[in-house]
Amino acid sequence: MKRCYRSILLVLVACLLAASLASPTLAAGKTGKSMADHDVATIWLFWPKQGQGKAFVEALKKHVAWRKSAGDPFAWKVYTPVAGSDLDFYVVRSGHHTWADMDTEDAWGQKTEAGKQFMQDVGVHIRKMQHIFGVADTKLSHWIDSKDYRFFRDDRYQFKPGHGADVKDVMKQVHAAVTRQHWPHSFEFEYHVGGTRGMSIIMPMKNWAGMAEPSPNLMQVMTRALGSKKAAEKLFHKWSMAVKTDTTTVYEYREDLSTPM
Repeated sequence: MKRCYRSILLVLVACLLAASLASPTLAAGKTGKSMADHDVATIWLFWPKQGQGKAFVEALKKHVAWRKSAGDPFAWKVYTPVAGSDLDFYVVRSGHHTWADMDTEDAWGQKTEAGKQFMQDVGVHIRKMQHIFGVADTKLSHWIDSKDYRFFRDDRYQFKPGHGADVKDVMKQVHAAVTRQHWPHSFEFEYHVGGTRGMSIIMPMKNWAGMAEPSPNLMQVMTRALGSKKAAEKLFHKWSMAVKTDTTTVYEYREDLSTPM
């Protein structure tokens, strides 16, 4: 049980994807009225062929430069895992979009034959790839933009059937408490569309020191909000009882591979 509480505390320490492409964050959306409907991110994952990692990187640099010169309406940011069970893949992501923006990108891609260009530039070096979308819950997230974020912790959850209301209740109460108490740390909730269904909680960090538990920590914030530590523990227990599986990955933002500014 202590492990479950600590996992939640660490994840919500300073967080989503999920990442916006307007700034180097992994989060898909951005809290704020003007961006509330720009909550969709399109995400590609690429695994290079064995022994072709360096060639893949050089090809990707070439291709993102081509996309910018060809007028791609999307900007793309690249992330690589630095913690987790699989470190041999690249995340290429564009966020802060509406679903209608995907039609605009598709139209540009067809006009410029971007798919064909990608396969010529990069495809020969790819062993496997996946495409998913991330949809941020901008109403319940607590995101603070910064250009200094370097790492992003991504805790992915699958929940047991019938526990959706409990999960949403915890999210609402946490959001209300951190907002009311002006907690100076960020987090974002992001739902997955495509592949295995689930939800991520994204935590941004400027450095590895950002992994440390903050003061006050979330348990203390919720204890103050709910009136007792017992009530806070009960709330987090509701979350832990809803979780079916959870995995954690930490990503590093790769400015050198992202769309040139």
